[in-house]
Amino acid sequence: MRARSFNKRIEIWNTTTVSDGFGGNTVTDVLVTSSWANVNTINGKSSTLTTELGILEASSTIEVKMRKREDLTIDIDTMYVKYRSVKYVIKSNPTNVGFKDNIIQFIATRSD
Repeated sequence: MRARSFNKRIEIWNTTTVSDGFGGNTVTDVLVTSSWANVNTINGKSSTLTTELGILEASSTIEVKMRKREDLTIDIDTMYVKYRSVKYVIKSNPTNVGFKDNIIQFIATRSD
């Protein structure tokens, strides 16, 4: 994959709990990083992928490919992606594309 294919800017956010100063906690979203990526929508033809992940609408699902970064570990339980100011929940663990250890990909679904 050529470097020019990473032409979309995404933000990766993490949802964490922070002390509120009164003995309790509040939930806040923290920007982890922004990165260049290749973002494509999942078409309705990939029915095996949609049934494996439990996706109801493939039109609101994106596939994200980005460079593998040693300083970033994606946690699908607490992290989400923002693309064009829309929140996408990460549904699949990042996979190593072609086992070359330079590109990862994951699936994310639009959040309401």
